[in-house]
Amino acid sequence: MTAPADTVSAVGTARRLQALAVAGWPVSRLCRETGLSPYRVDRLLMGVTRAVPVDDARTVAAVYDRLSTVSPGVHGVSHIAARAARERAYTARWAPAAAWDDDTIDDPATIPQWTGHCGTTRGADAHDRDGIPLCPPCEDALYRRRLRDAAHAARRTHA
Repeated sequence: MTAPADTVSAVGTARRLQALAVAGWPVSRLCRETGLSPYRVDRLLMGVTRAVPVDDARTVAAVYDRLSTVSPGVHGVSHIAARAARERAYTARWAPAAAWDDDTIDDPATIPQWTGHCGTTRGADAHDRDGIPLCPPCEDALYRRRLRDAAHAARRTHA
């Protein structure tokens, strides 16, 4: 099913809201800044919404541009609310703003670059070394590494 002409993919909008949550912006504040309802923001954060009106995408992008580089605490968000937003984001493994390139954040095929090498074993090693939560592409790279290592071990055993 295709989205109506006045809508766009929700991927970039969701990623921007998730990155703001990583920074400590709670849903209540994201709602106030964007004019979206808590239900809509929550559905976007969870990645359930597939398309958004163009105006909503533009509004979220403008809020993201304005808030992604500033501390929520400086703008009146309580420490407790910011910590709760960060904990939710950490648990959900949402990527921070720094992991996204402004030119590709809306592309569904783009993966966040937590380490600059995500999706490779080098990226997975950087996650481990720097204490960054493992992203799904790096989990896949580690899985491929384990399969490769097991195949090599099996060949050595049978040789």
